[in-house]
Formats: sequence, structure tokens, C-alpha cells
Amino acid sequence: MKKNKRSNYKQVQKNKKKYYTKLDVFLSRMASILKVPTGVALDMFSQRAVTTIRINNLLQNPQHTIDQLKKMGAVLKQVEWLKDTYVVENMDKSDLASTVMYKEGYFYIQNLSSMLPAAIISPTSNEKVLDMCAAPGSKTTQLASILNNKGSIVANDADKHRIEKLKDVLEMFGVKNTTVRYGAGEAIGGREEGHYDKILLDAPCSGEGLIYLKGEKPLRFWNIKKVKPMVNTQRKLIESAFKALKKGGTLIYSTCTLEPDENEGVVTYLLDNHSNADLEEIELINSEKFSSHKKHIKRGIIEWNGTLYSPEVSKTYRILPSGEMMGFFIAKIVKK
Repeated sequence: MKKNKRSNYKQVQKNKKKYYTKLDVFLSRMASILKVPTGVALDMFSQRAVTTIRINNLLQNPQHTIDQLKKMGAVLKQVEWLKDTYVVENMDKSDLASTVMYKEGYFYIQNLSSMLPAAIISPTSNEKVLDMCAAPGSKTTQLASILNNKGSIVANDADKHRIEKLKDVLEMFGVKNTTVRYGAGEAIGGREEGHYDKILLDAPCSGEGLIYLKGEKPLRFWNIKKVKPMVNTQRKLIESAFKALKKGGTLIYSTCTLEPDENEGVVTYLLDNHSNADLEEIELINSEKFSSHKKHIKRGIIEWNGTLYSPEVSKTYRILPSGEMMGFFIAKIVKK
């Protein structure tokens, strides 16, 4: 009798399956992509990035806004590599968002990673600029600030609700040089082939770079199954953007995900299908002013999970989640 019981016990133990939580799967995948131990991946996604703001130069002199913020008690540290940009060392986003100054558009709360695309594309007033997936308007307002309300920007989005939010943000920020358009970004290249000097495509994505594991239900929107349909959309958008770009023009492709297929994979797809698409090094990220962030930056990878990408994607960059920046990917593409 005892022998049979023991034998049954061993059989149950042998057949017992190990179940993995959604967190286990997420951390394992991120560790594989970033080539770090799962404990390091856990630490990366458990840090909340510092609060950073961009001072609006379109409504009043930025120094006046800085003085007002300091009188309000804000402790500001200037970001070396980006004009009119500050880390707020003693206030979080909710504190700043409740101020009258924020509600009247004197500054914009924005993560440093999110500020990179407009800073890199750096438009001039004689160029036609397209922000292809513009809502809710953070990058559009930054482009307008760089241009000091001169030149011409088209801010496009395919979501009617988000378009209304975009219009409100542009009005609040005092943006005057931008035309807002509602429509699918995938259709722009067919309508306006070779029309734009600079195009910013901050593509819809699976959003892994935004995940903060200490937040409430942090993985409620994360699902591996999102990646494939996202890739299909991103390919159509980057094709359209490249078609709408003038010869010699610059396209910035960016996402807030870390998924290789949505990043290096999409860029490789463009390179494979357009011999006149050329990846360029990103001077800002390679500059001395940006050097303090280097430990949180990795070059694009040319292979992952059995998939090979173009060797050229080593000129792209993946920003690792940290206490400084959210996770991000960015590529600079020129039409030869």
C-alpha cells in the first residue's frame, strides 16, 4: 500500500506543469531583445523617468517662463543637448499639469526620448515638413518651436478624437504655422509623392518602452500578438512616408517599443524595397553633449530570434528604459 502511494506521488510530480505569468514572459522577452539578465530587465522597467519639460518660445520669452517656474518653487536643471529643455527635480507630472502655466501652454511636459525625433530632424523655415502621425501634438509643437512659427508644417492623424485633441494643443501652444489634417498616413505618399523635405513618422506601436512595472496593472495593454498587426501598419506608413519625401529629404522613423520586428525589421523592409533609401548616423546621439546618456543607448541589432536584419540598421539606436528616458527606437533615413 505504501509503495503504491509513493509511486503515485512521483507520477503526479512528474506530470506537474510549470506555469509562467505574463510578467515572466515579458521580462524574458525584453531580456532576450536587450541581451541582459532578466533581473536587469526588471530593474530597467521599474524606474520612472525624471520629469522633463520643454519651455514654449511661441507665447513669451522662455526666460520669463523659467523665472515664473522658479518663483513657483520648481528646481530646474537644464538639458545640455536641447534648447529650452529642463529636468524638474522636485515636482512630478501631476504637480506640473495642475498649474495655470501648463494649462495656458507656457511649457510642455514631455519625456526626453520623445523629444529626440524633432531635435534630430531639425527643420528650417524654407522646408515643407510633415508630422505623419501627429496627435496628440508633442512633436508638432516642438517642430513649431524649432521653426519659431515660421515655415510650413502639416500635422496629420487618422484618429478623429485625437485630431480634436491635437487642435486644442496647437491652439494652447500658440502654433500658427501648422495645417491639421485628418486621414490615413498610408495614403499620403500616393497623393503627395516627392512633396516634403522633412517627414517625422512616430509610428503607432506596441508601446513597450512606456511600461512602468511599479505602476497599477502595468502589463494590461501588453500582448505579443500585437506585434504582427503593428508591423503591417508600420510598413505601410514608412512606405507612404518615403514616397512623400523629396530626393535629398530626411525621414525620421521612431517608435516607443523595443520590438525588433517593429524597429529594425520595418527599417530593413524599407531598405530592401528601395535602393535609394539610405540610413545615416545620428549626429546628436553621437555628440559630446549627449555623452551622459550613452550608458542607456544601444545600436540597432542585425539579428534576433533567428531573423536577420540589414547590417545598415547598426546606424539606428534603441534607448533603454531608465530613470532618465523611456524606451525608444529611432532611425534617420535619407532619400538619395
